[in-house]
Amino acid sequence: MKCLTKILIMCVLLISTSKGFAQAPALSSSVTFTITAGSTIVLHGGTNNAVAYQWYLNGVRITGATGKDYTTGVAGTYSVVAFNKEGCPSQQSDGVVVLVVPAKPKADTTVDLAVGIQSTNTKAETGQTYTYLVTANNNSPITGTQVQVTYTIPAQLVYSPQPGSNTSNVIYNPATHTLTWAVGELPTNSPRVLVVPVQVLKPGSIESIVDIKGKQPDPILANNVAQVIQQVNPLIIPNVFTPNGDGKNDTFVIPGLDTYSENEIVIINRWGNDVYEKKNYKNDWTGNGLVEGTYFYVLKVLTTSGVWDSYKGYLTLIRTRAE
Repeated sequence: MKCLTKILIMCVLLISTSKGFAQAPALSSSVTFTITAGSTIVLHGGTNNAVAYQWYLNGVRITGATGKDYTTGVAGTYSVVAFNKEGCPSQQSDGVVVLVVPAKPKADTTVDLAVGIQSTNTKAETGQTYTYLVTANNNSPITGTQVQVTYTIPAQLVYSPQPGSNTSNVIYNPATHTLTWAVGELPTNSPRVLVVPVQVLKPGSIESIVDIKGKQPDPILANNVAQVIQQVNPLIIPNVFTPNGDGKNDTFVIPGLDTYSENEIVIINRWGNDVYEKKNYKNDWTGNGLVEGTYFYVLKVLTTSGVWDSYKGYLTLIRTRAE
């Protein structure tokens, strides 16, 4: 009984995006083929008079792989044995090495999205309404799709859209304080701006963070998030105090002054003379020795950002008790 001689493997690459096959020549020694993830290669047993085959991966028999062709997308070393009609096997073929590498996104399928946020008011007070400007931009040569910006509004603020304003592409969830802006398609270098009106509920340092994402892979993630810090002034400085000994409003009290680490205050009379001066004022000035009348104050406070803010205004001192 005559057996088959050594079998050769021929390979046909079948790439997922191709329209046909590209056949390699017959191989008589170990050869390496590299394919990308998601692609396949067709191994072809090149011998005559064979009626059956058995394929092997890394020397281990592949169950069910008994055809002349074997299609695979798995990395490893492949070999095959052929059988003639008498059942006599050939020598095992030389191995064919298949390497699989990750598929790289094409340059024209990535979109570099960028987001920014800024406040329209550098100083704000409790109860005041101001706006944030949120900007979405595309730095890539192709249009981004399914672009979406998310802004979780801080607890010190409340979203306050104007009646009749066009917010059809904005969804606000009051339970999570999350505002979602469906930008949709975003062409290259065509920034879109969303105006977000808010009202101040509490004073302090307010940090706002926004992020952007789209359907396409983004090669630069550093500009997908932006933040801004808004300082809300807790100081509402009264313009009248009545140090008349009735236990009500007897000292010049500035609510919220204790939220600052340092402060300085100067009281000036109508002739421009300093009549009271204090560093780290404790809301304890009684206007001792001064007559009734109008005075001018200059107050400085050190903010959390290390900047001194100044406040100036008029103050009326009244000693006469109301009947």
